[in-house]
Amino acid sequence: MVKISGEEKKKYKIQPPPANIIFEYGKDDIAKYMEENGFAVMGKRKRAEEEKVESRWQGELDFYIREKACHKFLRHCYEMALHGKEAMGFLIGDVRQWNGIYSVVHDAVTASLDASPVYVRFSKEAYEEIFDKLDEIDYEYVIVGWYHSHLGYTSFMSSIDIETQRKYFNQPFHAAIVVDPIEKQMKSFRLINNECIEIPYAIFR
Repeated sequence: MVKISGEEKKKYKIQPPPANIIFEYGKDDIAKYMEENGFAVMGKRKRAEEEKVESRWQGELDFYIREKACHKFLRHCYEMALHGKEAMGFLIGDVRQWNGIYSVVHDAVTASLDASPVYVRFSKEAYEEIFDKLDEIDYEYVIVGWYHSHLGYTSFMSSIDIETQRKYFNQPFHAAIVVDPIEKQMKSFRLINNECIEIPYAIFR
C-alpha cells in the first residue's frame, strides 16, 4: 500500500458539491445501475470466509464519485470476476469544503495483482506501476481511498479490510468501496472514531 500523510493540514478548496447527480445510494437501486451498465456477473451466492465487521449507517452524503471513474473500477471488478478473481485499486480525487469536508473521486488506478476468489493484494511489481500511473496525472490529486471486490458473498468490510483502512487510509476523508459484481452490490465505508461506518455515495456526470 501507499502511505498517505499530511492531507489533514491541507487547506481545502471551498466549493459546493457536484450538482449533476445521476445516482444516489440509498435512494436509487445499485443492482439496477450495475445491470444497465453491464457490470453484473452471473454466479451463485457464496458463504463469506472472512469475518464481517458490523457497521452502522451514516446518512450524511459527503462522498461523490465521477461516473467515468466509477465505471473504470466497476469494469475492473467485473473483468476480474469473469476470471474468478477479486480486484483492488486506489481512488484518486480531491477533498473540498462546503458545510463540512467532502471527498470526490475523479479516477481509479490499479496495477498487477495477486488474486484469487477470496483474496487480493498487489504483486511485487505493482508499486512501480502505480507510481508511474500517478506521475501521469496532470492535476493536483489526493488518494481519497481504495476499492476492492468480493465474489458472491456481498459487500462488507472484513477485519482484514479494517486493518488495511486503519493502517493506510485513516484520514477522515478516506473511503473504502466494496463491490460484489455477482450480488450486484457496491457499498462505501469510512473509519470514524475508529468505528467502521457505512456511508452513502453519489455518482455524478
